[in-house]
Amino acid sequence: MNGQDYHQQQVRDLLDGSLSLEIPARDLLLTDSLVRLTYHYALGKVDPRDYVASWNFERELPDTDPVAWMGQVIANGGIGAGLDRLKPTTSTYKNMVRALARYRALAAAGGWGRVDEGPTLRVGDSGPRVAQLRQRLLAEGDQGAAAAVGTDPQAFDPGLEQAVVRFQRRYRLDADGIVGKQTVAAMNMPIERRVGQLRVNLERARVLRDISDTAVVVDIAGFEVSMFRDGQRLFWGRAQVGRPYRSTPVFSDTITYIEFNPTWTVPPTIFKNDVLPAVKRDPDYLAKRDMQVLTMDGREVDPATVDWDLYPRQGFPYMIRQRPGPANALGRLKIMFPNEHMVYLHDTPSRNLFNRSERTFSSGCIRVENAEQLAVLLLDDPEQWDLNRVNATIGDRQTRRVSLREPLPVYLVYWTVQVNDDGEVEFKRDPYGRDTLMLDILDQPLVPDAGRMDRAVSGG
Repeated sequence: MNGQDYHQQQVRDLLDGSLSLEIPARDLLLTDSLVRLTYHYALGKVDPRDYVASWNFERELPDTDPVAWMGQVIANGGIGAGLDRLKPTTSTYKNMVRALARYRALAAAGGWGRVDEGPTLRVGDSGPRVAQLRQRLLAEGDQGAAAAVGTDPQAFDPGLEQAVVRFQRRYRLDADGIVGKQTVAAMNMPIERRVGQLRVNLERARVLRDISDTAVVVDIAGFEVSMFRDGQRLFWGRAQVGRPYRSTPVFSDTITYIEFNPTWTVPPTIFKNDVLPAVKRDPDYLAKRDMQVLTMDGREVDPATVDWDLYPRQGFPYMIRQRPGPANALGRLKIMFPNEHMVYLHDTPSRNLFNRSERTFSSGCIRVENAEQLAVLLLDDPEQWDLNRVNATIGDRQTRRVSLREPLPVYLVYWTVQVNDDGEVEFKRDPYGRDTLMLDILDQPLVPDAGRMDRAVSGG
């Protein structure tokens, strides 16, 4: 948080006697500081709807009389304890608070040095840049990067290679132990940028505190999907998300059914930007992908009879649909939570792309690794739906819809920092460039939004 938003310096001056105010002015200053803190702990400083158009998470505040609340606070530990009770209680938030304090202390102590740009470094290399590499890793706390006693600190040995691998894993890079341009760029990111990244994600944690502990969570920036039941993670899989210009939206919804062997009806944007140009280049494009041209009432049309050059100058009167099968763009199943964005989770034939460290390949939907395993957990009916039954249903190649016994919340969120319970901090990339915008908003002077408070109290 920005101390200036809470009159931090004036309050300090009051406490040390360097500022003297009449009692009414002092009370107004302290009350305003408290109200601002309360507002931010409860709702966050930034209204996400100001920069994420798809945002639909709601935080409803209890309709409590402020005077009564203050009396309870005073009677139960004072203002400090009362404010603490407004903070998120999740381990995500608490771990991130501790990490922010550590990185701020590291920044105050001078941060970390740079690794000069140059040729790729790997085991067997030596020179001053290797020594810089050691110092950079040590500065962030990896003691395993230290040179063994009696060895040359400028030599790239297997111990340093393992330290590089750990760094690459923490920063979500290809963990090959080789120091190329991407790894050097991540190491040379100023520590102030990492502090800002932590601040941004703490703000996200404040406004996302009410996520259910039984849900599917899509971490867009982390390119991963998890399923939790009663707080225990039962599933984790890598994900492919939307390209930056077709970004996966942030929102919440409810998963209601799974469709096996789905057909895929090409959305209008993908038809215009991708399929139509491809058909004009290659008349056999549709046949190669087992795609049909259908009238709006479902009758099949011979693609050779369509004058493709008329489009997109005029409205396309047909739809393009891909039949079920191993080459279907949705893979073997899709996990549905019908929404205005036409986004859902699905399998994919492009499984090799899961091996990439940055996985922005889709047109907005979420491609899930091992989607059939997630389907078993979602159906939650071991007697009827085990993995063998799911695979057999897929093998039938017949489109089939199966409703979940209990609909399950799904949250599509955007975290660019993850702090594990052991304190290890993982910094992710910011594929949609949202951190900088949000940090700029956090650093702007506070402009209280009474309308936002009203919405939160009413739940609207």
